[in-house]
Amino acid sequence: MSTLHQNTDTPAVSETGTAAGTGSQRLRGPYWVAARMHRSTLQGAAGLLVLAVVLLIAIRLWGGGLVGGYWTDARLVENAASVIALLPLLVVAFVAGPVVARELESGSHQLLWTQSVSPVRWFAAKLAVPTALALAGSVVLDGVYRWVWSTSKHADPALHWYSDSVYQAIGPIGIATALLVVPLGALTGLLVRRTVPAIVTSLIATLVVSGVLGAVRGSLWPVVTVRTGLAEGYPAMNGMVTAEGAITNSGAHVPDPICVDDKQCQAAHNLAGYFRSSHPVSQFWPLQLVETGILLALAAVLTLVVFRIVKRMAV
Repeated sequence: MSTLHQNTDTPAVSETGTAAGTGSQRLRGPYWVAARMHRSTLQGAAGLLVLAVVLLIAIRLWGGGLVGGYWTDARLVENAASVIALLPLLVVAFVAGPVVARELESGSHQLLWTQSVSPVRWFAAKLAVPTALALAGSVVLDGVYRWVWSTSKHADPALHWYSDSVYQAIGPIGIATALLVVPLGALTGLLVRRTVPAIVTSLIATLVVSGVLGAVRGSLWPVVTVRTGLAEGYPAMNGMVTAEGAITNSGAHVPDPICVDDKQCQAAHNLAGYFRSSHPVSQFWPLQLVETGILLALAAVLTLVVFRIVKRMAV
């Protein structure tokens, strides 16, 4: 029977749905074949994951433990969060290009779909590999990173919980994002059908989704607004700031004219005080869970769209 990409190492799928000669393997049928096709990628990813965990543990143990006041240690923790943020980009590029678009571009999917395994089942098997990779990688990296980050005193503003890179690495939205990019990459590969353009398009789409969610993050949960008089100045910083400015005598919130202590300026602008709206740390989990729900809902919708397209292609 014909094999994938004329690779003599890839076993054919028998009519019973199991790979020939693999009776002792834990994975059967198209799942085993899909895992074998990307064996080198999986091995490389596993190696990088182990290396990343080792480096995170090394940061945690640096000098007997992190001290938030030291710029070098804080920068290491911040950079680690930025590196973890690359995981969804790597996954979406892998799915869009090598997993989906390359097979459609070469036409090898047509041969596979004439065999006993249904197109939907085969496609599900192909997505199972990157899904498992994304889930395992994000759970491990985010869990270890949160452990490392929690030992810091967060004296550096870059390590505050609401810092973009840190925020995505210490809660479930990092895991949800990793799951979202699998169907996003699959959809891109199905629509573009060319390896390199699919990779580029999927990366752009991922950045757009991330940017949009980042822009609306502050509005996902009611904010806490603190108001002060002119003599007191601005309220103290308290978490993720979403808005700040001046208050007029009528109670309206307006942009700060930067009068500082200039009485004439304050009178000219009819100022009565200042305000600052923010999400305190007590709202960390509500914000995380709402955004996680949005990501998972979007992932579910994209998954349904992907398999509907596959069904239509198989007709």
